[in-house]
Amino acid sequence: MVMAMGPAKGQAATLQIGMVCVDELVPADDRLRRIDGVVDWEFVRGEAARYYAQEVGRPSIDPIVLVKLMLVGAMEGIGSMRELLRVAGLRVDIRRFLGYGLHERLPVHQTISHAQTRRFVDANLFERLFLRSVALCCEHGLIDGTHLSVDGFHVEANAALASLRASLTPVEDEQAREGAGAPAGANEDDGDGRGEDPGVGAETSRPQLRLVEPRMGSTPKRKSSNATSASRSDPDAKLRHKPGQRPHLVHRGQVAVDPKARCVVACLGEQADGHEGDALVPIIERARFAVPKLESVGTDQGYAAERVWNAVGALGVLAYVPPQRTMLPAPGEEPKTSAQAAAKAARERCKTPAGVWSYVQRMGDAEGVVGELKRQHGLDRARSRGTPLLHVQLLFGCTALNLKRIAAQIGRAASGAAAGPRTAKVDAAESGEAASGTPGSVTWRRIDHALAHGLPSYQLAVPVWMIALSLN
Repeated sequence: MVMAMGPAKGQAATLQIGMVCVDELVPADDRLRRIDGVVDWEFVRGEAARYYAQEVGRPSIDPIVLVKLMLVGAMEGIGSMRELLRVAGLRVDIRRFLGYGLHERLPVHQTISHAQTRRFVDANLFERLFLRSVALCCEHGLIDGTHLSVDGFHVEANAALASLRASLTPVEDEQAREGAGAPAGANEDDGDGRGEDPGVGAETSRPQLRLVEPRMGSTPKRKSSNATSASRSDPDAKLRHKPGQRPHLVHRGQVAVDPKARCVVACLGEQADGHEGDALVPIIERARFAVPKLESVGTDQGYAAERVWNAVGALGVLAYVPPQRTMLPAPGEEPKTSAQAAAKAARERCKTPAGVWSYVQRMGDAEGVVGELKRQHGLDRARSRGTPLLHVQLLFGCTALNLKRIAAQIGRAASGAAAGPRTAKVDAAESGEAASGTPGSVTWRRIDHALAHGLPSYQLAVPVWMIALSLN
């Protein structure tokens, strides 16, 4: 077929003024359009009202716009506010989500940064936004609420190793330590018949800094640690040494994931020091606001400790926390301490079918959500400095993940792919697998075994062979 070359297409059409509707330019199945149709954003104005003046001052930008921009940045994984506004100015779907036309200028990046780090610094508004996303997940049937998979991860701090400085700990003077043993109120005679002035004694008893003795020879190599050094730019960041990796400054985040649709029910940003399991009780207390029927949690060995098992048990929650090998008594011996007895009981609990299922779910769900937060929602590095602002960033990342799950559920329902009545064709296919002894029949036998041991019913929605495939 012969075809003539068309005329050259220049840029003249782009310089013409035309009347367009932004809403018509955005497809009906757009993710931001679905989210905007589900969430009622008026609660943002009610929560943000106390941060603004009522009758004085110039009009500010709508707080809903500021929150939506922060949410878009978390959903797209954009860490820079300047880059976020550049992308938002080019994309029509983001302009429609914000309520801005093509002729309107978006807010400047200083306004958004000030709102996130200064105006809404107490994070109450962001906590309410996250809880609203969890409530929406419950309304759409994406959360079962009987079991949670908890996992922690490290976030690269917004500070360099060059910011580390030695922490100067006050050292008490030797004379002050010797005088500390004297009876209270006894003052030594200074030779003039009068006792020592209490004010002078208070000054000399203050802790003094001691200088290092002179040293000869080459300078020895010193290793920094969290006990001897602190970051000057981000004091909340902690130094982390891991074999095979360079030392770096990090924060720590904790997430609790519901296995039904991998929605985040609770999250917590904290300093990366201390025992990781100490955050398990706060995570459970946060999650119970959304899932009051919580029965069990599953974690890895990093959370194992006697106080953790006792504290979780006191809350009436079954903890599938496998102990470390050093916590158990020697093979063939009885536990000698209460810690060994608790570790042995936790090991037996984790060996049950429910404990094995919890272990598999944690690897597939909690670790999968952590990887998704790092790769797609910007949680690989902290945008701001300080643990409170890291918690805000984690709240937005988990909110974006939950809203993404809701948008996908709405999309499946709109396309007819949502869960509906079972058809005869599906029943016949499943019965044929069970009768023929195919690999599919092994899957259904495992599910029957799981139901016989009282495991949650939503395990039926995740075939066992799919879980094994995701772990490889």
